[in-house]
Amino acid sequence: MNLISNFIEESEAQVLEHWLLSSSQVTWQQEQFKIYGREVLAPREIAWCGDAGLNYRYTQLDHRTKGWPEPLAALRDRIQEALNQPFNFLLMNKYVDGSQYMGWHRDDEVGCAGKIASLSVGAVRRFAIDLSADSGAEGVRESVDLANGSLLFFDGRQRHCLRATKRPVGVRINLTFRNLAF
Repeated sequence: MNLISNFIEESEAQVLEHWLLSSSQVTWQQEQFKIYGREVLAPREIAWCGDAGLNYRYTQLDHRTKGWPEPLAALRDRIQEALNQPFNFLLMNKYVDGSQYMGWHRDDEVGCAGKIASLSVGAVRRFAIDLSADSGAEGVRESVDLANGSLLFFDGRQRHCLRATKRPVGVRINLTFRNLAF
């Protein structure tokens, strides 16, 4: 897990957050999926884009792509150059307050290749990752507060989460750049 605290400056992160929340090129939706046989609403909203013709399938839902809006393509190019890894898909998660979260999970679907680059914009939130597989010990977890403009580069096959918090926090958007290889 590598963290670049100020990958983009505060002012640039604020402009990006405003664009993500107001652009007609980003369609936010709250997904509904099955867990243990019952339908549940995801405790966040998502949007996505990527190279035209891709389909990222998880929780038995398809996420088909039509291309990249220019601001996100330019950001992808910067991240690819900084990390020396290609990315062809972007999944965005919007958390409107501390009650919205992402539970413990792995991003290990068929076709996921390489590491995930996770750019945070908006409110600071705590990210946790299970390092047990790396360390050889059980239950080794690390937490990091992801600030506005920070970029986290990690192996999505490791269990990770963004916990709910009772602290008052504002909107946070997480842009997770991925490489799909089918």
